[in-house]
Amino acid sequence: MNHSATLAPARDPLFGKKHRSRLLRGVWARGIVACGLLAGGLAAPAWSQQSVIATSSGGSGGAGSFSTGVAWPVSGQPAMAFELGVFTAGFDPATQPKAAWGAAWISARGTPSAADVATWFLDGTATYFSITGSSAPLAAVSNAGGQYYVWGSTSRTLETTSEWVLLTNPAWKVVPGTTPQLPVSFDTKDSGTVAIVGALSNGGRDLQSAKPVAALDLLAMTGDVRVPAGQAATLKVSAVGAGLTYQWYQGLSGDVSSPVAGARTATLVIGALSSPTSYWVKISDGTLTVNSRASSVALATGPAAVTATQRTVSPGYVAGDRVAITVSFTSSALLSRLDLAVLLPTGWVSLSDTSLGATRRPAAGAQALLDWSWSNVPAGPSALTYTVTVPAGTTGVQPLAGLVAYVIGGIEYQGLVSPDPLNVSAGPGYHSADTNQDRQLSLLELTRVIELYATRYGTVRSGGYSVQAASEDGFAPAPDRPKSTLATLAAWHSADTNRDGQLNLDELLRVIELYNQRVTATTVRTGAYLPRGDTEDGFMPASL
Repeated sequence: MNHSATLAPARDPLFGKKHRSRLLRGVWARGIVACGLLAGGLAAPAWSQQSVIATSSGGSGGAGSFSTGVAWPVSGQPAMAFELGVFTAGFDPATQPKAAWGAAWISARGTPSAADVATWFLDGTATYFSITGSSAPLAAVSNAGGQYYVWGSTSRTLETTSEWVLLTNPAWKVVPGTTPQLPVSFDTKDSGTVAIVGALSNGGRDLQSAKPVAALDLLAMTGDVRVPAGQAATLKVSAVGAGLTYQWYQGLSGDVSSPVAGARTATLVIGALSSPTSYWVKISDGTLTVNSRASSVALATGPAAVTATQRTVSPGYVAGDRVAITVSFTSSALLSRLDLAVLLPTGWVSLSDTSLGATRRPAAGAQALLDWSWSNVPAGPSALTYTVTVPAGTTGVQPLAGLVAYVIGGIEYQGLVSPDPLNVSAGPGYHSADTNQDRQLSLLELTRVIELYATRYGTVRSGGYSVQAASEDGFAPAPDRPKSTLATLAAWHSADTNRDGQLNLDELLRVIELYNQRVTATTVRTGAYLPRGDTEDGFMPASL
């Protein structure tokens, strides 16, 4: 991701002012001294020979990278500078907040001097780091028997904050005595080496720095987008930081001549397009500012590669209980990424979903917006079912809107999930077979369902039924309709879960299942049931 940052005066989240000054002079300003390249014949004080040296070792292994995966550069500024030292006795950086590290850190270099040269560590062709130090004593307070650490730090032009690596190993002990000696060498591939901040991989040969979570940074943004004519497009940005503000602009990144009125959130919805255009966003935490790249938005041409539909699993929602929704996808091509976002009615809360294999999925308890993401989705059909709880007292039709996005060839295509919106009504409170509405199915009520199931067209059992308001259950057999004819009815029997105007054997067996419900731990049949928004027929057996 290409992005630029406008830096306000330096603000280090890990250190106070006095520690930041020492850090700038004593950690970042290491390379020439550390590599024995003191320029201009300047004589360094004796303590400068205690500085840690990061050198190539052996020519096999991996390299270092920033938290974004971008490799540390091998020339130019800035990259990583390392420092050897200890923390005060009893201080464990793995359990203490990062903001406390600076005050507890004891540098092996002693007090920095004007002879230090601001530079950076150049690893050259090295594939892993061997970090060595001299045999001179620690310059300040010793920590006999304590643990040595190697601390790497950097600040980059395109980033808004420093990145860090903090390494240690049980073998890197301070030698007890009045003049503790520096270890002869550090090697990150040594067995037992761990990263308190950052990461080690490839047998300890590869290093990856980490960034403080509280720092302002742009993590991700929607790429170039294509949408069908007449449909809105959505751009989203993800950032970390405190008190973030957003402003979207039309045009190329950095061009502030065309701000989008009212576009001050992490999401930008763009109305129906008449011509291609680009948008970018400026993000600020009040001190630092970062500009996103520009994303182009244009009209898609040709048929959509993905179609998505949504439906309720049951006849409707149950207020104070739940409802389940199935979203079905059909793709005509391999997708490098598939995203689904669903906008929930107010107060509806995510309970669970069937999105196994998703790289991103909503957490239980999520509200308002649910989103999922999958990588490398093959062509063909697929489906997702999610269940949400519905607040007690909910009435009327509740709309569900869905947006599907997919990436082919590096371009993101967006489309609406149909129908848009899905209007979800309250499910029935009583089963159609429960003619006296006592929430129990009796033998007489069951035989009525069997009567509808046994309907024949000629000599062929069809199970067909029709609506008849004056009947005991609001339905009547339909012997004049062939089994091959699917009916469109004004109302559906609760047992008719596939809504085809016919009762089949599976549907009859489901009614029998409800009829056979018994009192817990007894043989007394009750036929009791309750409404439920995530079952095939909208009901579930109930215990009395």
